[in-house]
Amino acid sequence: MLLGVTLIGILLLSVETIAPSVSAETLLYVRGFADVVAACKLGIGFLLIISSSIRDFHSARKILLGELVLMSCLLGVAVFNTINAGILVDAGPPLPFWIVLIANPLLCIYGLLKAKNC
Repeated sequence: MLLGVTLIGILLLSVETIAPSVSAETLLYVRGFADVVAACKLGIGFLLIISSSIRDFHSARKILLGELVLMSCLLGVAVFNTINAGILVDAGPPLPFWIVLIANPLLCIYGLLKAKNC
């Protein structure tokens, strides 16, 4: 959820604040994708918060496993973009994305291991 809120906050800034050398048309094009990503992040965050009240361990484990797979895919894309920065893509993700992309799977693994011990 933090990533989604941060992304929405960045999108509300003016063109000159975000990237002064980028045209307004390019920024509008990027904003069209970024707001979808931000909405997905917020939705996934709310899904996990609502799902945290599930007391059935089998259902909770399935949700955590699905989140772990999703975050593993996103982490793989982030690593790929970082390795190929300047070659295939412009750059890898900034530090806040890395924090979320590493912390979220670790918390999912912790939840899966904790549920196994219960």
